Amino acid sequence: MINSDLAAAPVTLPADEGVSAATVLRVRQAIYSHDRLTLSDMDLVFDVARTPGSEQCAEWTSVFSEALTDYVVHQNVPEDYIPQDKADWLVAKLKAGGGISSRAEFAMLIDVMTHGLGVPTSLSTFALREIATAILKGRRAAIGDDDHPAGVVTRTDVEALRAVLYAAKTGTPGHVTRNEAEVFFEIAHGASRIDPAFDELFARAVGNYLMAVSADPPDAADALHFEKWLDEKESLAGFWSRMLRRAPRAPSFNVLQSPGEAVEVDLAKRESQELMLRNESEKITNDEAAWVIAHLGRESELTSAEKRLLQFIGAESPSIAPSLQALIDRTNAGAMHVSQP
Repeated sequence: MINSDLAAAPVTLPADEGVSAATVLRVRQAIYSHDRLTLSDMDLVFDVARTPGSEQCAEWTSVFSEALTDYVVHQNVPEDYIPQDKADWLVAKLKAGGGISSRAEFAMLIDVMTHGLGVPTSLSTFALREIATAILKGRRAAIGDDDHPAGVVTRTDVEALRAVLYAAKTGTPGHVTRNEAEVFFEIAHGASRIDPAFDELFARAVGNYLMAVSADPPDAADALHFEKWLDEKESLAGFWSRMLRRAPRAPSFNVLQSPGEAVEVDLAKRESQELMLRNESEKITNDEAAWVIAHLGRESELTSAEKRLLQFIGAESPSIAPSLQALIDRTNAGAMHVSQP
């Protein structure tokens, strides 16, 4: 078997050829000619990706996403859990090229996050900030939109934001972080013209941060623990033997209860605990209210997205801190301004 540390074979791009189907084949053969993809392989892939005209080759766009997803997501122990060091490496690699600089890079990032069962929040926050930069500074090509003045949020921008949020939450508890929520506020305050679809996404994203159960995405250690349990699961006889040995130390164990019933009892307890957590998390505390109010109406007048957020919170939260409830009531009554504490 070939050494997995073997670097990719050099691939020279003729100046007059650019990136063609033949180039893609040579790159694929070079990086997949050994056991595992290496950093040298990734350097080659990024060098080709940043060759002028690479986006015009559909075969290359596909290989680019495939190779980065294999390296960042699948080539881990356990598979599909993105470690923080690889997330940091990918962010640094993209920043070295000036940020997300092409549609192929944006598509690759979405592909990586969609396939990852545990996505470090630093990666999704980076992607959201890149979209915010594209919106507020007018750099459009990377997220698939035509150039137009800075500060305009288009439907394409909204779908790009949605794609990052949904991709990053696949297989995770689905909790939007404070850093992610603050990117949405930056866009709401910095944009001069906003597609109406942004208001609803803004309200749900920030509302999720405020009211969803805060939980870290599953990490590699959790997954390894579960895999070990699966590998070591025993026969029914072994199960009863172990349970009976434990019985003196666990008097609540019911020896008449079948393994299936025991699992059902455990699931019921977990569901009850999760329900309690959800009920508590949906309440807006004084600290959360202060955070919201500090971010609202920085120009004194609420944006349409902010007003939609207040409507969303008012309709969905069972308990709201008095300071924020008063603001919601004034907004519903037609007041347009925010009195900052």
